[in-house]
Amino acid sequence: MNTELFMCARFQAKLEHKDELRARLVEMVEFTQKEEGCLFYNLHVDSNDESIFYFMEGWRDQAALQFHNSTPYIQAIIADVPRLTFDGVRVEIMRRIAPA
Repeated sequence: MNTELFMCARFQAKLEHKDELRARLVEMVEFTQKEEGCLFYNLHVDSNDESIFYFMEGWRDQAALQFHNSTPYIQAIIADVPRLTFDGVRVEIMRRIAPA
């Protein structure tokens, strides 16, 4: 059984905090890509609205994702999300079904 997890996390910045949020998210990429269970951690910006950011993430297993969520940099961004974003973080967690 494949234990890998994939997810998309969406942040929509308040306009006055767009640059701060972008910088914080870019910084998170550097830290996160060094985590042992991280398969990939890619940051994107919406092509029609530069205040919307997406992480496309891949994790070895649930334990790797739980470790990631417990790190100081993730805890810090979660604490600041109400100030920086309109509607918090929207997270979708997926499992790959094809190709097997």
